[in-house]
Amino acid sequence: MNEKPEDNKALDLSALDFGPSWARQGESKPSKKYTDHPGERGGQRRDGNKGKRREGGRPQRGERGKFSRDHRGRDERRRPQRPQPVAAPEGLVADIMPIEEGIDNLSKEIVAAGRTYSVFELARMILASRERYKIVFRKEEGGPELLQCKYDGAVYLSKGECLSHFRTAEWIKELYVSEEVEVEAPKGSFQTIAKCGFSGEVFGPPNYHAYNQKIVDLHQAQFSNMSLDRYKSRIVTESGEDAVNAWLDTMKKQVQYRPVADTETVLASEKEMLSHFEANAFGETFRATHRADVDSQIPGKLLSPGLLTLLKETISEQRRYPGKLAPFLCRQLSGRHLAVFKWQGKLHCGPSRPHAIADDVKLAERPEALYKWVNEHPGAGVDELWKGLLSEDVTDEVKKEWFHDLHWMINQGYIVLLSDGHIFTSNFSKPKAAKKQGKSQKPVSQEVSPEPVAEVVTEEAQATPEANEDQAAAEVKEPTEAPSSEEAPASEEGSEEPKA
Repeated sequence: MNEKPEDNKALDLSALDFGPSWARQGESKPSKKYTDHPGERGGQRRDGNKGKRREGGRPQRGERGKFSRDHRGRDERRRPQRPQPVAAPEGLVADIMPIEEGIDNLSKEIVAAGRTYSVFELARMILASRERYKIVFRKEEGGPELLQCKYDGAVYLSKGECLSHFRTAEWIKELYVSEEVEVEAPKGSFQTIAKCGFSGEVFGPPNYHAYNQKIVDLHQAQFSNMSLDRYKSRIVTESGEDAVNAWLDTMKKQVQYRPVADTETVLASEKEMLSHFEANAFGETFRATHRADVDSQIPGKLLSPGLLTLLKETISEQRRYPGKLAPFLCRQLSGRHLAVFKWQGKLHCGPSRPHAIADDVKLAERPEALYKWVNEHPGAGVDELWKGLLSEDVTDEVKKEWFHDLHWMINQGYIVLLSDGHIFTSNFSKPKAAKKQGKSQKPVSQEVSPEPVAEVVTEEAQATPEANEDQAAAEVKEPTEAPSSEEAPASEEGSEEPKA
């Protein structure tokens, strides 16, 4: 084992070096000679033409051939082609309407809690879940009519879309009864079988007489969003005796249809059944209307592609700025005997309108103490209120009496309890805001208008999503006898969200 390498008969590999040339022992790093390099800085290109592929070499930098890559370094051949969404149709609009049951629960909680909420925050809370609202499609002047199905609520814009939906709908069994019968198989020399590359539906041999018609029918029924040529390029074929025999076995069975209302009529194919439906039952199944109400969670296949785009755009726009939803929400809340008013330039909803105590009104001891403490500590929390007025050894019965008096003051509008727990008196106003505007505080009016606030947001505020709530509330019309509480502050941060 201690033999020298020259005495050992084994093969000696010490003279071989498998590393790179620059790392081999005894060799120095070669210097580059740019004068011989066929680049742009030195020498002439051997190919004589920039951007061309050298003979036997790789393509030049910048060459945009079939091996080109995008800005992320991915092969462009492997990039999937995403289908472009269909544009929203002109002459149609979509409105978001809160569901009535959710508004009922919301109104009950506002009354029970005695808290005042920002209308825009309530609107955003409703838009946070699609279970809390529905979508209303409306036809404007010059717009297309809507075709809505009475069975599943699907809405389309053309008769072709309705027939395509009817072809695959579950409720087709309520109109037609299908049965399978034995027929003679097609005869001929068939070598290959073609299938749809998306659904796998069999078209049959290319030399079969109904081959092209089947492709056109399936394309119009399920894949009309792409061109016919592109759809044909995705057709796959199978060759062999097994594939042909399997197709022949399916052709020995044919599906016939009979209308439920007239079982004596026999429709030999699906195409005849669709023609019969279009001529006899289409008007009863799909109604033409200028207004269609749908659930916000409706499946996309139950809507025309343009209507689906309109639905998504409307929801996205209203979540960014609910300028159109706020007026609907105000009317719904006002109809449930809740007060809708402006507070410091912003729309709010609560159990009562804020208004000051009249001079001839004498409060009891506890209500007067509550009003005095809140007036001296504007913006304080409810917990601070009870710590300042009640001792630690107070009994539960006494606490209940104080809670009842506070709730009475809130319902009378003398005290405002915001959703985040901050509490104010009805005649509170920010000194800085009054000084900046240079206006004196308006006298407080004891009378309250019995009518709810008419919530009207201008088209300019609706069309400008960047407008804030102050700009939108400035466009809201107030009643003639509005109280001066609109100069009171509104704390919007950290507000609690009631359940809709």
